[in-house]
Amino acid sequence: MKLSHVVPAAVLACMLATLPAAAEEPVAPPAPLAVGAAVTVKKPVNIAKLARRPERFAGKTVRLEGKVKAVCQGSGCWVEVEDAKGASFIARSLDESVLLPKDCAGRWIVVQGKVTTLPQAAKEEAKPEDHACPRPEYVVSTEGVELK
Repeated sequence: MKLSHVVPAAVLACMLATLPAAAEEPVAPPAPLAVGAAVTVKKPVNIAKLARRPERFAGKTVRLEGKVKAVCQGSGCWVEVEDAKGASFIARSLDESVLLPKDCAGRWIVVQGKVTTLPQAAKEEAKPEDHACPRPEYVVSTEGVELK
């Protein structure tokens, strides 16, 4: 066998020998995170009902539970919470006091806040292109979050 064939084969064998060790290293799950006020509402609202008729919940403090479907990639000021059946609703920190990590999509989240119409100023605000916030008529104005 030629030396030119042996060297690449030896390098490949060394690379493959280290591959399983790297794949077996456990990845720690993200640490739980609490932001803003404590979540005190015990019973979660039905997200599908909230999404269908948000005006019925206007002014009420609710608890959203579900998976983070999407999160603001600008400052972390909004999150779309999705339930197990695919219904979703936007929670937004209107004063940007409750900001979430940009990499939290897919994690379990609990949000407490008041259902409100999106203020006109928030609908019209000019944001940089990397901070495009959804502007639905109703949002949950985020007061506190538990990210698990």
